[in-house]
Amino acid sequence: LFNTNATIVATLTAACAQHCPEAMICIISNPVNSTIPITAEVFKKHGVYDPNKIFGVTTLDIVRANAFVAELKDLDPARVNVPVIGGHAGKTIIPLISQCTPKVELPQDQLATLTGRIQEAGTEVVKAKAGAGSAT
Repeated sequence: LFNTNATIVATLTAACAQHCPEAMICIISNPVNSTIPITAEVFKKHGVYDPNKIFGVTTLDIVRANAFVAELKDLDPARVNVPVIGGHAGKTIIPLISQCTPKVELPQDQLATLTGRIQEAGTEVVKAKAGAGSAT
């Protein structure tokens, strides 16, 4: 996954750096934690790097967090919002359960389990596909 996406991202962002260097660039190609630095390096190489214009999109982690909290608390997932910060892989995914709306109360052990489930959701999907594709 990394090798394939790294090549694609490097090629596309080189074209962006050459033809639209002022554009805001949103990267969704996995692993986002690695493809963002590739994008930054490409823009630096072309002398047009602006850290305020390169973003990683990890909305999928928010959707998963919302669904897991809704399931746990018997809520409508469309009405749950769990902010998620950080990266898009394992422990770099930081769900801010304390900032969830609506407010939810969880014992520490349940909070730890939920956080781990959110962090490893992509890995679960890959395992369920038995190597037939990526998590998204």
